[in-house]
Amino acid sequence: MKKYILLLITLFSLSACQDFLDETPKGTLIPKTVNDFGMILDNYSYDNYIAYGQSLTMIMSDDFTIPDGKAYKFASWGINAYSWADHLFSVSDDEDCYTNFYHVIYLCNYILNNLDDASDGTEFTRSYVEGAARFHRAFAYFNLVNLYAKHYDKNTAATDLGVPLMLEADPNLTTGRATVQQIYDQIFTDLNKAKDLLTEEKPKYPFRPGQTAVYALLARIYLYQGDYKLCMEAARTAREQWSKPYDYNEYELEDVNPDFGIKGYPSNRWEEADIICYKGEGYGPNEEGDYNLSEDLISLFDKETDLRWKLFITSYPFFSGDDPQGDTPRTAFSFPNNRGLNIGELYLTEAEACARENEIDDALYLLNEVARKRHVAGTYQDETERDPDKLLELILDERRRECICKGTRWFDLKRLNKDPRFAKTITHTLYGETYTLTPDDNHYVLPIPLIVISQNPQIEQNPR
Repeated sequence: MKKYILLLITLFSLSACQDFLDETPKGTLIPKTVNDFGMILDNYSYDNYIAYGQSLTMIMSDDFTIPDGKAYKFASWGINAYSWADHLFSVSDDEDCYTNFYHVIYLCNYILNNLDDASDGTEFTRSYVEGAARFHRAFAYFNLVNLYAKHYDKNTAATDLGVPLMLEADPNLTTGRATVQQIYDQIFTDLNKAKDLLTEEKPKYPFRPGQTAVYALLARIYLYQGDYKLCMEAARTAREQWSKPYDYNEYELEDVNPDFGIKGYPSNRWEEADIICYKGEGYGPNEEGDYNLSEDLISLFDKETDLRWKLFITSYPFFSGDDPQGDTPRTAFSFPNNRGLNIGELYLTEAEACARENEIDDALYLLNEVARKRHVAGTYQDETERDPDKLLELILDERRRECICKGTRWFDLKRLNKDPRFAKTITHTLYGETYTLTPDDNHYVLPIPLIVISQNPQIEQNPR
């Protein structure tokens, strides 16, 4: 099955060699059946293709810091990202983030372009394969347009540059950048078709998207667009199809260091109750303190009662060659399954939309349902704040605690910077040098990789 993946990626990469496409290499397996296509979708979902880009934006956000003594462990692109350099990669580097999202898109295009001619497969399987391919393509484009384009603004989206829109599995096809609006239109086209094709709400394996995952992704997208009524509708539909957030009191830490295990936590990451759609492994353990949680983020936790802190985070001295006395505390953390779509984020997405639409009772219910199950039993007092602005701030703080290592913080910063109440200047310090990112900084939009522009002059670079 992995031969199918490698062949399709090879076809994607060898765009200049038309002869390669004219005949099948001897001994190569060409995916032709519906079941072949299903295995391809399962493979790249499980192998984290869709998760690229999140480590990049983690380093760039306000959630993490890099200690001076650990900077040598990072590749140059990591330091460039941390300091918000004009370009993260050189012209000779192949940037995994941009390239891998387009690998996903190419695979989905190949499947969608060839599904009608594929042999075998029940009607149910055909519907699933098409729905899953559309879901994954939409997820990839959503990430790309939020990484490499301005935040969605309905007043300028029709002219703001997005990313290249590729819907055909033609490795020789080159195109310029579509607009942000065109990318979102395609995302909604795919997801609206996917929700009718993916009839299962909860597939057996959570790396396979179901109907609930489609509605959860729609809720996230509507939130980022500022369409709070549609966000509430999509989130409510997804929530009614799923269960409530899992109670973290069912877990028990086996040792002071989260690296050493949590009793009750599923050894099979697919079995975690909160996962709506698995999108790759999370982060950790970070026991050597290569990067730490920022003091700004740490200050949001009640370290005595918040089970996310007690189970997944701990601070302790770390003794090493660059710190033989252990004077600098390290913040170890492990969030193994916090990528993709999960129920905690979904509740808080709906809570935020409710608060912004002045539906205070619903916002309070959703906030308290998450927070109560993230604190030691009996210690959490239900929030009763009814001022919409203050309640919104509480929900955003809870979202930040809940979504560590999820890859959403950078996108949240971009959208919240459009609201003067939440606009934020970030500073990073490394080797005595302070770097500053203001709310309106062009560096919130990642540069198109230089290697991409060198190969396709039709693509215009983002302002630096």
